[in-house]
Amino acid sequence: MIKTKLKLRTLVAAAALFAAAATPALAAESIYDTLKADPQFSTLVKAIDANGVKYQYTAKSPRTVFAPTNDAFDKIKGGYGDMISPGNASDRQNTQALLLYQIVPGRYTPESLQGKSVTVNTFQKDPVTIDGSGPKLRYGGDEFAVTQSGAAIAAANGVIIPVDGLPTPVFSQTDETSNSGAPAPSAPAASGMAPASGSLTAPQ
Repeated sequence: MIKTKLKLRTLVAAAALFAAAATPALAAESIYDTLKADPQFSTLVKAIDANGVKYQYTAKSPRTVFAPTNDAFDKIKGGYGDMISPGNASDRQNTQALLLYQIVPGRYTPESLQGKSVTVNTFQKDPVTIDGSGPKLRYGGDEFAVTQSGAAIAAANGVIIPVDGLPTPVFSQTDETSNSGAPAPSAPAASGMAPASGSLTAPQ
């Protein structure tokens, strides 16, 4: 009887250890710290630091960042110097808009979106479509869509999904002016991409 109880306890303990090993450990670092520790995102981190939006990557509420890799930045026609070293308020404002467009509230993974297509509002306030119908996630409309380029990375406050380009909102001519008549911001000149529109504020 005693041997039977010992065997049962051993089996229960072994099952518990197996379950613990099969469950991924909760990431302890924020999205920002995780990006900073990964060499493939060094250019993105420079842009985050230079444009004062670090808090969007460290806030506690869950979020998903479709993060352009260094290779993605290297594809930008004309370079990205004005994004990591903004020369004026316009460069800074537009880089902030582009960075906020890369972030959506909630945790999204390739597994959770498999076979699905969802449209959500980004932290830049423009809607974006995330398409999981193919082998890799696609982020954005047809003209400026980017594609997942690596495995999703867990962080304490969300998920990082590497992408092969700079996510850019589609700009409509009807959005060129705000209600006050002021011109909407244009994209950084070096990017060669459509200008970003919408509010620069976002939830924390």
